[in-house]
Amino acid sequence: MSEPKKSPGTDLAPPVQHAGEDEDARLEEFGYKQNLDRSVGRIASFTIGFSTISATTAVFTGFGAGYLNAGPPFVWTLFLAIPVFLLWTLIAADVAAKIPLAGYAYQWTSRLNGSSFGWFTGFAALIGWVSGMTSLGYVFAGYLGSVFGWRLTQPQQIFIAIGTVIVCVIINAYRVRLATFINNIGVGIELVVTIVVTAVVAVVAFVITGDAQPLSSLFVGHSPDEQTPYILAWLAASLGPFFGLVGVEAVADVAEETKRARRVIPRTMLYAFATSCVIEFFMYLVYVLAIKNPAALANTSAPIEEIITQQVDPVFSRVVVAAALTNILVCLLSNVLVGTRLLYSLSRDNMMPFSRVLRHVSPERKTPSTAVLTLGAVSVLMLLSALISQQAFNYFLGIATLAFFTTYVLQTIGLLVATARRRIPQAEPGTFDLGRARTPLLVISLVVFLIVEAALIFLPAFAGNGFVFAGVVALAALWWLLVLRRRLAVGQAGPRFAQDHPDEVQPVGTIGSTEPRVGTGSD
Repeated sequence: MSEPKKSPGTDLAPPVQHAGEDEDARLEEFGYKQNLDRSVGRIASFTIGFSTISATTAVFTGFGAGYLNAGPPFVWTLFLAIPVFLLWTLIAADVAAKIPLAGYAYQWTSRLNGSSFGWFTGFAALIGWVSGMTSLGYVFAGYLGSVFGWRLTQPQQIFIAIGTVIVCVIINAYRVRLATFINNIGVGIELVVTIVVTAVVAVVAFVITGDAQPLSSLFVGHSPDEQTPYILAWLAASLGPFFGLVGVEAVADVAEETKRARRVIPRTMLYAFATSCVIEFFMYLVYVLAIKNPAALANTSAPIEEIITQQVDPVFSRVVVAAALTNILVCLLSNVLVGTRLLYSLSRDNMMPFSRVLRHVSPERKTPSTAVLTLGAVSVLMLLSALISQQAFNYFLGIATLAFFTTYVLQTIGLLVATARRRIPQAEPGTFDLGRARTPLLVISLVVFLIVEAALIFLPAFAGNGFVFAGVVALAALWWLLVLRRRLAVGQAGPRFAQDHPDEVQPVGTIGSTEPRVGTGSD
């Protein structure tokens, strides 16, 4: 994957930072004009990060598989996930403060390590986002059916999921302000309803009725079958908690729409991660101990609803699930928002097929609407594939996590190389910076990420995911070999493309415009 020799003057190292310069000026130094709507403030940045992680969605989607695989001790797998994602959050916060560009996965490695390396890293992240949003649409449809008491067939659930994805796509295609407004409301509901409801279940189970599992049950587990060693079952149960913390770096992908991005994004990234970890563990702990009838969980697709029904009331549980649906919906909404910014960033640099169409930005709404619609169409096609093969959906969740960890591995390798070559930009005063801790942290992180990557490929519970993902990566390699490599060689793709071909990447009506850009004032 070596990139063709660069011509003089094409060094892509990030430009020197100047204290106090606004975000639009910084963006121009990278070679891009401000085309998107820079309207995301500190609260919206936090809610994008929090809803993308979405503790409630993680628990509702991962609880059943975790419990059925390993029993109550599966809750401790969260403490495998937390340090892993803390490492990545610190790394991402460090780079986001220095390279605040949409399409973070592609841009960071492309600027520091070359466009070919950036292509494979960005493509892996893109697969992660589209697989994740597809999984969320399917999960949402299942819980929607449980709220209304529908006994959904798989085709029915798939078509509801398609409708859900389309709604989120339309909202994102219209305007980022609408998407973030809805997202803010959804996160507010999640923070209040999730915590209050979980506390109610805890009070009923532990205080009023006293009908709860003993704390000792958290240390007594079981394998799903006699052939599987318990340690493998326990590790397989960690997929839910790991998937639940994927996307901590999401706010970096809307850097070009965030006010004071270099300062705001690292902080909101860390705040969203910490808040999600606390809420997720609280929920896992309460709902595991609140189980009255463990056998009933094996026969339901909505385990949290079943537990609430056992402890409180079926009507109350449906109300709770209805509220949780808003959390899953805004999580999907955020996934669409973040994933499309990555697709837009790749297309802006002419790295994708049909880049000219995909990089279009509506001058009125300042939204990459074509990229939004395209990513939605891909997700719909993935859902339709589950009509042909019922195993298709089983791959979506695993591939999403595998794709993200592939991204983390590639970015960490790239950052280690860039650090050794002294290509990491100096931190602007007042922004997040790892400083001397960067190299040891990157080395530790690479070892950890490789272990997780190996587990996601070789553990029996994830059999097949690696082959499917390898097939997808092979398509990326074929595109690079047949088309992209030549584009890069002749200067028709890569981060310099937008700077050298401004007429191709600016929205219609903006060339030579004297209208002021969107302001970057404080919140």
